[in-house]
Amino acid sequence: MKKLFFVLAAVLMTVSAVAQEKMKFVIEGSEDTYNQIWVVNKTSVDHFRCRVLILDENDQIRSEYGVYEFTSRRDSDSNTDRIRRGTKIGIQLPEDFTHEVSFSVEYRDFPLFDAVVIYLRDKDNGNFSSEF
Repeated sequence: MKKLFFVLAAVLMTVSAVAQEKMKFVIEGSEDTYNQIWVVNKTSVDHFRCRVLILDENDQIRSEYGVYEFTSRRDSDSNTDRIRRGTKIGIQLPEDFTHEVSFSVEYRDFPLFDAVVIYLRDKDNGNFSSEF
């Protein structure tokens, strides 16, 4: 029984580690500074949080940009704090989050502000259907 428990615990830790794949990028785009980072939940998961971090050149946490909370699928959250082009950003999910997630980034120029939009998506497994 103990062996089964340890095997199950190891599997859960492995799944969690896969879900916690390092999600990071450097802010690019045409603007020198952006007024906000907006995160959109396009995953199949309801009710979770993520944290956006500012990283140094060695991927160490320099500061926290914001914590984003999602109450449903297709929900979004934003933080209005200036961020400069060239800043390295990390996206962190809770340690107990086991769903595999990927992301994409878009730079939006609105009339009154400029935003970095991060879309969180279900990680694609690369399989295609045999039917069209």
